[in-house]
Amino acid sequence: MGQSIGALGLHKGRDNSMKIVHENPFNGIIALPSFPVVFVTVGSNIMVAAAFHFYSFKPPSVMVGVKPEKYTYELITSSKEFVINIPTKEQLDKIHICGTISGRDKDKYQKASLTPRKANKIESYLIEECPVNLECQVVHQIDYAGSHKWFIGEIREVHIDENYIRDDALMFWLGQFRTVGEVIEGASNDKLLKK
Repeated sequence: MGQSIGALGLHKGRDNSMKIVHENPFNGIIALPSFPVVFVTVGSNIMVAAAFHFYSFKPPSVMVGVKPEKYTYELITSSKEFVINIPTKEQLDKIHICGTISGRDKDKYQKASLTPRKANKIESYLIEECPVNLECQVVHQIDYAGSHKWFIGEIREVHIDENYIRDDALMFWLGQFRTVGEVIEGASNDKLLKK
């Protein structure tokens, strides 16, 4: 950190532990919990993303952040669509493969031994081996001068494997892959998934 704790400032937290006041705003980003890891497919390309989140319940929409220098950014910008494919912890090797090569030069489906399947409502392909696939139409792009450009996609069709367990999804942040973990309070997975 380079500065003494006194220079940064201290105050007591709710449980009487000391909270350090940080001058560097990036420390706020580092403190965030993990995010879901997803495969974003556009056309026949696959990109690994952790810059992903839900956007709206009504209409059901998600958003994904993509760096402008990435091939996937070009594809989403031109096609105005994408598929969110949720991998499981058993597919970590496929995430590593797809996250280390460019779809501009290589067929990631072939390299990672994944099966492309044509989506029903959009022109892109989804990943057959992923238990959840969300076909999305881009309805808005957030134009902000940050490291990622955000695409908001309205969900047009959902594919969910009947044996899907949300706890098998992977989370990622700052080089750490994690599983979702236990439910401490709230409805069961079966009750959340509406038929």
